[in-house]
Amino acid sequence: MKLPTVLSAILLALAISAANAQTTEPDKAAPPADQAKPATPANPATATQTTGRETAPDAKALTDASRINDPVKKIEALEKFKKDFPTSASLTTADMDILSTVASRMPDQKARVQTLAKSIYSGGKDKQEKGSRAGRIAETLLTNNLLLKDAEKYAKTSLAAMDQTEYLADQKAQFAKRAANSAGRGGDSGRGGRGGQSPSDEELIKRFKQNRATRVGTLGRIEFKLGKTSAAQKLLDESYGVNPDQPAVLGTLGELAAKQGDNPKALDHLITAKLSGKAPPSANLALVAVYSKTHNGSPAGLDALLDAEYHKRFPNPVHVEAYKPTEKRSDRLVLAEVFTGSGCPPCVGADLAFEAAMERYPRKDLAVVMYHLHVPQPDPMTNPDTQARSKYYNVTGVPTYAVDGKTLGGGGGGREGTKGIFDRIQTPIEKGLETAAEARLTVNASASGNSVNVTAAVDDVKSDSKDLKLHILLIEKELTYSGENGIRFHPMVVRAMGGKDDDGFALAPGTAASFNQAWDLDKVSAGLKAHLDDYEATGHRGNAFKFSEKKYQIDRGDLAIVVFVQDAKTRHILQSVFVDLNPSVPHVPTDNASGSK
Repeated sequence: MKLPTVLSAILLALAISAANAQTTEPDKAAPPADQAKPATPANPATATQTTGRETAPDAKALTDASRINDPVKKIEALEKFKKDFPTSASLTTADMDILSTVASRMPDQKARVQTLAKSIYSGGKDKQEKGSRAGRIAETLLTNNLLLKDAEKYAKTSLAAMDQTEYLADQKAQFAKRAANSAGRGGDSGRGGRGGQSPSDEELIKRFKQNRATRVGTLGRIEFKLGKTSAAQKLLDESYGVNPDQPAVLGTLGELAAKQGDNPKALDHLITAKLSGKAPPSANLALVAVYSKTHNGSPAGLDALLDAEYHKRFPNPVHVEAYKPTEKRSDRLVLAEVFTGSGCPPCVGADLAFEAAMERYPRKDLAVVMYHLHVPQPDPMTNPDTQARSKYYNVTGVPTYAVDGKTLGGGGGGREGTKGIFDRIQTPIEKGLETAAEARLTVNASASGNSVNVTAAVDDVKSDSKDLKLHILLIEKELTYSGENGIRFHPMVVRAMGGKDDDGFALAPGTAASFNQAWDLDKVSAGLKAHLDDYEATGHRGNAFKFSEKKYQIDRGDLAIVVFVQDAKTRHILQSVFVDLNPSVPHVPTDNASGSK
């Protein structure tokens, strides 16, 4: 089946739309795409909302309020923020957060939503600001499928407020003001153009048209929800024609095509939207329905089609050669730990870089483990153990990655940044491969039915630290899920950690020891589901949401074990072992780092 080439553009746009890191702090009700400003890159190891500077009191107060899950307490905290910081530049952000919270968590309070929306809109100082606020209100109501007639009114108001001449003048004035302020501080004279110069009229006109297309698309999606298919078709076609990198618009166009009986066109649009990871839920349902309709009434084969299209269109941009051990190759197996999120755009480059590393180095040389987090979006591969591990490493942003316990500087990026990240991690990996192991591990692991059993023996420890621990991780080698960042395949996902409180086994200095860890996979799966159910019930950073999928089921034939010895105080890793479990093949004990399958 021939699919539209715009899919590549959509996923590329998603990948490069964020800065180098997504902080673990709550989202601050960011404005829609047509009003967003470039984010400041952050070091994932030390990321804060202010990139190393001390967080301003109002920013901290707003962050603390935004992370509250209880909607009543959250709104109370946001109202207190407004009273405590009446001159803060983030007052509108707080108001939008209140509106979103009421709309998503208290949808029956329609009159309250209307009052809040009216207050936010009327607070705009001029036509452009009022238009921007109207657009954000319309999108909030649309997202929550609430008061769609009001949403239509605000969307039309937002669109009517856009004037190209006024937009260009306003943008140039903003650039000039920033340049003047920066020059007064003796710094770089601007962010918008090279050398501090305002972008050309051609560039600004392009931005205006794309921003307008976003608002046109929002109105088109609302009209579709209201059953005004003719108006919706015209608006969505216009929006898509100017800016095809809008999964929600493309998904709605797919739904329209399905209603019109144009199944090939519907499949093209809906598959593209699905692979972007940002298709509306209704578009995903429509995809299953249309595919089933055209395949003997069954959805069987849809996932395979999506997998094939993803592999075909998005191969890893880094091509590597197989690692050839040098004379200095030691007995160490290097361990890379990656903190990531399926809804994190700048995690794309890091995820793909470590995938490339797994292509270059066999598992007897390198083991990679992925700890998924609910950052910045809910991630259905997150679990309490991965969250606890992130706290241990003091992770403040994703992607964050460490090689043998040492957190590396740098950050993330889109697909185009994969090569740079791979080059950054290659040196410490290969240095580790030439560094002698500081402990000997002998691991015997087996899987049968619902049970996984691991025995790990430790000796020849070359450390007198009193803080050593042996960790045993249960890994699922690949999960399939189209996340909001456009990544579909997620390797080496940590599903559980062993030991007391899932925090490893303490090692006495200078003493050989053996430890046993057993998992009941049904119980592990139930625990994963309970976490996802609870997270969905309490909301993501105070906002209601629904997982499109909950990845709690475990593939018994796709498991691996990673064992390592780590100094809990310094985080230094002494040695690691990777064991590939296959229930149908008797497992051979792995001694040191050799013999992995």
